[in-house]
Amino acid sequence: MISRRQFAALTASAAILPSVARAADVSMKLGNAAGIVDPQLSFATIGMHPKLGYYAAEGIALEVVNMSSSSQTMQALATGAVDFATINALTFLPVFAKNPRLDVVCAYEWCPQAYWDVSVKPDSPVQSLRDLKGKKIGIRNTGDTGYFGARGSMAEIGMDPDNDVEWISVGNGGPAGDALYRGRVDALAIWDGEDARIELAGFKLRYLPSTPMTQKLFGATYGVNRERLAKSRAEYVGLFRAMAKSTVFVAANMDVAIKLHWDLYPESKPKGIPEDQALAETRTIVGRRAPKWFAPAGAADQRMGASGLDAWKIATAYTGTTAKIPDPSALFTNDLIDDINRFDRAQIAAQAKGMTL
Repeated sequence: MISRRQFAALTASAAILPSVARAADVSMKLGNAAGIVDPQLSFATIGMHPKLGYYAAEGIALEVVNMSSSSQTMQALATGAVDFATINALTFLPVFAKNPRLDVVCAYEWCPQAYWDVSVKPDSPVQSLRDLKGKKIGIRNTGDTGYFGARGSMAEIGMDPDNDVEWISVGNGGPAGDALYRGRVDALAIWDGEDARIELAGFKLRYLPSTPMTQKLFGATYGVNRERLAKSRAEYVGLFRAMAKSTVFVAANMDVAIKLHWDLYPESKPKGIPEDQALAETRTIVGRRAPKWFAPAGAADQRMGASGLDAWKIATAYTGTTAKIPDPSALFTNDLIDDINRFDRAQIAAQAKGMTL
């Protein structure tokens, strides 16, 4: 267990990334489990840029605190070292089932669609998850979303993820693709951005059909400390409204958004290749995720950040936690959503389309 003092030291020594803010702004810390501020996070970051100023307009100074895992960010939330962090139901619900007094509530669903999948070589005889029985599946590691997602999908269709397949850590990017193409594994269970990197490295993939429950799951939400939210509601509304504007901007003009992100975080720009190539590759990676930042076209609730009880119930069934969490309604709130959405999406999109760098 990491103590409050250890987290204070961690936060002080971690890469606290740039923010655009007035002296009176409230600092809001995001626990970033990925450990790096990849351009896939541009939906949250670009509003800090002075050319946009979305966070500054809300009186918020966003800080990104790099951490090494989702378990670390969860602990950071619990101890107050960060103000919000990504919550993925696949990892959160089993933890909550064991510790129902965990003081975390999900307040803004930033990725309403599932983003993990299982893939094979284009010429593989495997056509469905069932065909993977007795096979080897490559994963980044056993703490990765792709691993938990594949396990849930297999359990849904009656497979035993502990005994019917073998899980092998293969890393990500080129090494993962190489493991698949050399036959070390028969399939990969990762997620969209990493799939894009694998394909950019020259390893083409074919994606297996997702299960019915996976198609109804949400991807990820932002969890906050319940007590902190009650005391600072207006700050969280401003935070997530600035983020929602940033998300709309990226979707409307991805190239400019990527450049704004690079301007804020130069270390995230690919090195050793021409800028047009770097932009094209980054666009491919960000573009793989971008549609999932928004509710599906047929969803009844199109408000940015909104959660749905039915999706949470599906998530408890998917993770086998329904018996211990029969009513997941207490795990999320839509109390902020109407206020977060009080901005003109068309105006932000027009601003994005009209901007050049």
